[in-house]
Amino acid sequence: MKIVVKGITECKIDIGPEEAFKALCGTLSMPFVCDELHDYYVSSDGMVWRTVNGRDEQVDDRGDLFIALRNVAVNLFPNTIFRNDPYIYRRV
Repeated sequence: MKIVVKGITECKIDIGPEEAFKALCGTLSMPFVCDELHDYYVSSDGMVWRTVNGRDEQVDDRGDLFIALRNVAVNLFPNTIFRNDPYIYRRV
């Protein structure tokens, strides 16, 4: 015998801005946006690179999105290590 149950479930979850931002980055398959352990840069062709042990490795090809998310991170959390990186747009 099969029983079919249809309904609407409402679940309220209280999360802070940091968890919400990390969830957004994870959903976009870019969790490295929040990574403060490695140095990142965006090349002129829009590729995102990470420097690990003196070697560069390509991480992603969405440089503009990376820069935009990093700028959001700097505005949400001003004490990030990458706040002075050259690709961060400074507020005037």
